[in-house]
Amino acid sequence: MMSSTERINIAASAQRLDVDNRIPLRYYYRIADNILKQADIFRAEKNIIDLYIMLLRFSGLVSETIPFHRDYRASLQSQKVYLKNRLLNALNELEELKPAVQQKINELNRRYTNQSNSLQQSAVKNQSLTYYGMTKAVKPAAREFNSYGPIAQQLSYSKPMEEQFRWILQQAIENKLPDKSDHSNSEPEASSIESTVTVGNCENSQKSHVDEPCPMISFEESETAPVHINVTRQPSPPPVLAEVQDLVHAISPQVKETDCRIDNPSTEALVPSESPLQLHISTTMMESFMKLAKSNTNRNLETCGVLAGSLKNRKFYVTALIIPKQESTSDSCQTTNEEEIFEVQDKRSLFPLGWIHTHPTQSCFMSSIDLHTHYSYQIMLPESVAIVMAPRDASRKHGIFRLTTPGGMSVIRQCQKRGFHPHIQPPDGGPLYSTCTDVYMNPNLNFDVIDLR
Repeated sequence: MMSSTERINIAASAQRLDVDNRIPLRYYYRIADNILKQADIFRAEKNIIDLYIMLLRFSGLVSETIPFHRDYRASLQSQKVYLKNRLLNALNELEELKPAVQQKINELNRRYTNQSNSLQQSAVKNQSLTYYGMTKAVKPAAREFNSYGPIAQQLSYSKPMEEQFRWILQQAIENKLPDKSDHSNSEPEASSIESTVTVGNCENSQKSHVDEPCPMISFEESETAPVHINVTRQPSPPPVLAEVQDLVHAISPQVKETDCRIDNPSTEALVPSESPLQLHISTTMMESFMKLAKSNTNRNLETCGVLAGSLKNRKFYVTALIIPKQESTSDSCQTTNEEEIFEVQDKRSLFPLGWIHTHPTQSCFMSSIDLHTHYSYQIMLPESVAIVMAPRDASRKHGIFRLTTPGGMSVIRQCQKRGFHPHIQPPDGGPLYSTCTDVYMNPNLNFDVIDLR
């Protein structure tokens, strides 16, 4: 999943998150908490590169995004003091980590250069080998470097980045972080999306009004608890990339990870530019969800659920499938008591990893309402996915999607429409959303079903 021209880009991995005033301020506090929770895990695992990236993201969020929200000035002083103290701690740790991170990146880049040279030499000597064969041959030597994936590919401390870092530190120390952006008037002033979630699957629906969707995720502060992954330890097939599994199953029911890793350059265009971490889903989760949705599906009613889980060794694992109380139609689904979902996530210290819903009468795609719903999930966590189950689609029974970055995310952020409506194409000419190529169907992963209905 990395090309021969890619290197570790810390700045790109910690890029600034633009404020969206439609999203409640408490959502941004939850984003900050999730980032710090990831940082705690990376710190415990002695993964200083990803720890550094998380601390940069947190610092940017607290200093360049949250203060510019229209509700920040009216927020509690205790919240501001809390953020300021956490920001100072993060900035101090960044300064301490910088030399070690620089050394680690230099080491990885040297290994990367050596591997690239070896690969080029092998290509000259074995011109008859396929691209897949060459990639497979160098995998053992590249395993340690590849464990960082596309996130860790170039470290460059540019002068503007250094100056910005020091400015943030100085402003935090002097308590001069702004209360409100000078450009706040340019932000959308649409009504808050704190209402219950609405999902749909019919672009041409003639409904006069559909409530603006809201993610079914918790944004109340909770204490961070140790993360545990419930993975069975027994001989079984290895995890398989979800998209490749779909393609290969049409030919053969026997699938192995070594046979279907996406190493072909033609697939790299599908990889989201934010280079999220791997996401693992149980091979039986979708089937379990469809059994829970069966009664609704038989009546042509949608069903929705929430995906939540844990993080370990740079991999997210969906360890909980939450089915909330909900009201459904043939093309929409609304939760009726989101506080129960929040309570489950908080008590178990789970990351919000996306959502799943059925299209009982439609094909497998993301409707305009689906895109708005998933936008909030993906702001919370770039790795979050939207799974669409379409039992009546003869060509594709399910899809695992994300909004493209920055194209799709930018279009939805600027869209003020509600209900079913068309969207403009992203400026780069690409799609609004794409199929995920970094999601693994894992036969060793257990998960809990929490049916709140």
